[in-house]
Amino acid sequence: MKLLTTLYDIKHMEDLISNFDGFIIGNDQFGARLTNSFSIDEINVAIDYAKKKHKEIFLQANQMLDDNLIEALGMFIDRIDVNHLTGIIVGDLGAIMLLKSKNLADKAIYHPETLLTNSYDFNFLAKEGILGSFVAKEITLDDVLEIGKTKAIKLFMVGHGHLNMFYSKRQLIHNFMDFSEQDNIYHNKQNLKIIEEQRKEEPYPILEDKAGTHVFRSHVFSALNHLDDLEKVVDYLVIDSIFKDDKYALQIGSLYKNKQKDKKIINDVQVQYNESWDEGFFNTKTIYKTKES
Repeated sequence: MKLLTTLYDIKHMEDLISNFDGFIIGNDQFGARLTNSFSIDEINVAIDYAKKKHKEIFLQANQMLDDNLIEALGMFIDRIDVNHLTGIIVGDLGAIMLLKSKNLADKAIYHPETLLTNSYDFNFLAKEGILGSFVAKEITLDDVLEIGKTKAIKLFMVGHGHLNMFYSKRQLIHNFMDFSEQDNIYHNKQNLKIIEEQRKEEPYPILEDKAGTHVFRSHVFSALNHLDDLEKVVDYLVIDSIFKDDKYALQIGSLYKNKQKDKKIINDVQVQYNESWDEGFFNTKTIYKTKES
């Protein structure tokens, strides 16, 4: 099982390579929920560095794409060193077809967020020759292991970080500020929280980027306690450092690489970043009450 991390600054790749097998970077014209938006030149520098250090590197282009963006993504890909890019993470089937038309299907990783919840759906695009897919983040550990038993492609999953739970293509913060007749100084700010009246103790991180508006779970999801099981089926485990920084990724990466469950280190990280961890839906089959027969 390989460890990947998102990235805030290319300069920190040198520090992170000791704990990670690869990196995920992107540009906000095509990527959503990015830690940082990198230019074409920066992406090519990162690809070259990863190649020299024998690390893998992935481009995140997971927006829902209209016809114009599909065309623009094609031109964007033509300008990067795609031959030394390990893979391209996409959330739109149109992007899969675009990559296939460029003979790059073997670099495609399908990440439709909530959709891949069973073996059939997970393996559906194997016939297109794609590299892999992300399992849905709302499924149980048992479900992940079951999908892994019959996987026909590489299995990716988010192993640590704030999980996105709501998405709107609309710029909702902008709309609110416009309605309030105020300038929107909050676009792309990663320090915003939204608080429900009934759940004041659980503020939800909220982000507005070019792709729209995203609300995340309050708690940080952690799979640290289940690495022995996951490494049997997961090919790539992602540490998503959004709302944190590269120092956070370095500390978390060390815990996961060494399977270290040191309570003091974990507590220090949680205090430093004012966060709490849980295991998401790993042990929760459904949050809905099923109808009794």
